[in-house]
Amino acid sequence: MKPAKPELLAPAGGMEALIAAVENGADAVYLGARAFSARGYASNFSEEELEKAIDYAHLRGVKIYVTVNTLLKEEEMESALMLLSRLREMGTDAIIIQDLGLISLSRKYLRDLPLHASTQMTLHNSGGVRFVKELGIERVVLSREVSLEDIKKVKERNAVEIEVFIHGALCISYSGQCLLSSLIGGRSGNRGYCAQPCRKKYRLYCEGKQIKTSGSYLLSPKDLNTTSGLGSLIDAGIESFKIEGRMKRPEYVAGVVRIYRRLIDRYLKNPAEYSVSEEEQENLTQLFNRSFTSGYFFGNPRGKLMSRENPHNRGIPAGKVVSYDRRTKLLRVKLSNSLRLGDGIMVENAETRPEDKGKIISSMYTEKGQVYSAGKDEVVEIPFDSRAPSGSTVYRTHDKKLMDSLKKESESGNLRPKIPISLTAIITPGKPARLEVKDSNSNMVTVESEYLIERAKRSPTSKAQIEKQLNKLGNTLFEASELNVIIEGDVFIPVGQLNDLRTKAVSQLEKLRISKWKRKPLENLQLPATGEKKEKGIKETGAIGELEITGKTEKVKAQSLPEKPLLSVSVYSSEGLEKALEGGADCVYLGEGLFRKPKVEEKEKDSSEKGVFSRKLGFILENSILKTRVAGKKIYFNTPKIVKDSEMKQVEETLSSVQKFGADGVLVSNLGTFNLAKEKGIPCIADSPLNIYNGYTLSLLLQNGAKVVVASPELTLEELKEVASCGPVECIVHGRLELMESEHCLAGGLLDKNGEQCSAPCSSGNFKLVDEKSYEFPLLMDYQCRTHLLNSRSLCMLENIPTLIESGVSSLRIETLGMDSVEEIRKVVEKYRKAVDSFYEPGEKATEKCESLGKGFTTGHYFRGVQ
Repeated sequence: MKPAKPELLAPAGGMEALIAAVENGADAVYLGARAFSARGYASNFSEEELEKAIDYAHLRGVKIYVTVNTLLKEEEMESALMLLSRLREMGTDAIIIQDLGLISLSRKYLRDLPLHASTQMTLHNSGGVRFVKELGIERVVLSREVSLEDIKKVKERNAVEIEVFIHGALCISYSGQCLLSSLIGGRSGNRGYCAQPCRKKYRLYCEGKQIKTSGSYLLSPKDLNTTSGLGSLIDAGIESFKIEGRMKRPEYVAGVVRIYRRLIDRYLKNPAEYSVSEEEQENLTQLFNRSFTSGYFFGNPRGKLMSRENPHNRGIPAGKVVSYDRRTKLLRVKLSNSLRLGDGIMVENAETRPEDKGKIISSMYTEKGQVYSAGKDEVVEIPFDSRAPSGSTVYRTHDKKLMDSLKKESESGNLRPKIPISLTAIITPGKPARLEVKDSNSNMVTVESEYLIERAKRSPTSKAQIEKQLNKLGNTLFEASELNVIIEGDVFIPVGQLNDLRTKAVSQLEKLRISKWKRKPLENLQLPATGEKKEKGIKETGAIGELEITGKTEKVKAQSLPEKPLLSVSVYSSEGLEKALEGGADCVYLGEGLFRKPKVEEKEKDSSEKGVFSRKLGFILENSILKTRVAGKKIYFNTPKIVKDSEMKQVEETLSSVQKFGADGVLVSNLGTFNLAKEKGIPCIADSPLNIYNGYTLSLLLQNGAKVVVASPELTLEELKEVASCGPVECIVHGRLELMESEHCLAGGLLDKNGEQCSAPCSSGNFKLVDEKSYEFPLLMDYQCRTHLLNSRSLCMLENIPTLIESGVSSLRIETLGMDSVEEIRKVVEKYRKAVDSFYEPGEKATEKCESLGKGFTTGHYFRGVQ
């Protein structure tokens, strides 16, 4: 069976890039508004430009998806919903969206506006896709780490469209799960302002000793390129192929879209003879590359994923440095490829700053003197400010000829095939000339002339003459695929009248092709007043739909103390659990098995490893429940943040253990495990990786079974208070926050020498990354070989406990991941236990300081917030 043709989805950071994408064969384009877009540094589109862009694309039969894919603060929700309402009226084909609260509001208020789940939602398993489909999501942009086999499973189990990235930059972290830029610089990737710290230099240490690495850019992946495996992706039935690059130049968009357009069409025409030409691959390489990888589609690339030597565009090799003259500042290069004035170069090992990597050639010399261009094997001299060692590779990072050609051709308007239309003209004496025009999408218009057809007295207008004039569509987007002229008798009609008739029909057809996508404005679109209605749990019912926020039923009396919050502690061993209980925890989240396997006795090693570990883990979980119950406390089992379909059985076993042994529930960190807990009726706590930023998201999760939600650590105290007014909220108050989770095992990729079969070098020793400012970031590798990067500083809110309690949170959480010892767990929990209890004791409050626990703490975003 011949596979369906996938949509080719192109990026556009501005109008020029949009035109380039459309002209070079995109089926759809995604772009951002100036607010609430995950590429905040792109130029993006004003509202006026958005409507112009949508009309431009629709006229040419191309769809437009607008990204409103950032997490939203409470005060932004109404503006975001209003933006969606205006985009709906403009005829936007779909919104690419991240925030669960905005999804919920959109489905209540803007029911006819299609929604696509952004890759920022970290959807990577069937359960998560099923959950968002039930919310009304029509298409899911899966995490880039999902393999082709897992994509097929997701498609088999869910009747929803799938979109995947096929080319462009990769994130080292799962999208939507990175706090690195946020916590070290205040610029949040979840808000569209990632500063790309993953492209900076780092050093790897193990047990305090630096490990020599090939390259210093240890978190910098290569760029995605799926040209070689494109046929397999097409055969899998994936609906949409997405190119990354809203920050890229229009010429980049033009070139990449053009090549993938050809490749998709080539494969569909003749799969057996599909190939990628050297020129096509070279052009993709020239346009932008950090070297290429096919990502995770066809297996884990391990160390081959990374571009550790250079995090910048390296173009293609152009030659080798022969020498450098410090006096004249001339770089002598023997060329292996052509160079011309206006080209950009980057010299390997040159003493340049990162921002100076792309040197534009303004003059160039050979033995003949100054030249405009030079070819292979010639030796040229190029003015260059920085010394470069002999033998260093010179890369051409910008090909002026290629870029000028792409720009000129894209702006010509002649690349995209004409739209076929059928024309039927009826010419009858004494009546207006009538012209019916119909396109391949069944859009049809009929126009009549004001002129009444005359009966010819001498020289009648022939059918051929009429056809000739109606066929003159050269300057339009259309071409006549069929032309019928019906003449009744001998007639005379001036050429000008025929031209006017054709022009009028074409104009009306253009307007119809645009206007058919517009939607009527909705009346009285208005959210309830944020504060009062949420605090009182008021329902607002109007013409558009119903908005219900489940919140606290009454305000706290001014003179009464807030309800005492629970003190919760995340632990990852039975020993840690014991120390948390000794310190005074009300509730523990046990993550036994997430970062280490239970020890196996020598006599048990003959049994199946999986069975032994399962029995050992079951024993530990049951024993931990008994200890917690004896202490009169609560216990929840922690589950992984990332769970592929092939790994979901392990989570199912954990949920079964909750029911079997009588735990209070589970802590869940992705929508797939959240949905599984919901379906099994197991109490759950929605953890912070679900990105709870506002009361609307909180309300949605509570309505779907969450007992408590853990607020995003990017919220300020004031923002946390807003969310906490809507329902039970937990906030993290102490510990090293996880900055990212990566499918790539950093230690294994760097240290393993066994090729495809990893020897697990990460299992021996404590690893950390050290940045250029000497901050140390602990690394943990779990037993699915994923990397967890922890913050260089531990969060500490010990001296701010009174303020946190007064914010109305239901639970305060201590995170013990990365703590040096179980004794540290006990000490920290004791300090927070005392701080919470003292708030409710009469008399003057004695506030503990973070210094009593050590040095180098941070208050995170509680007082500074994020951009």
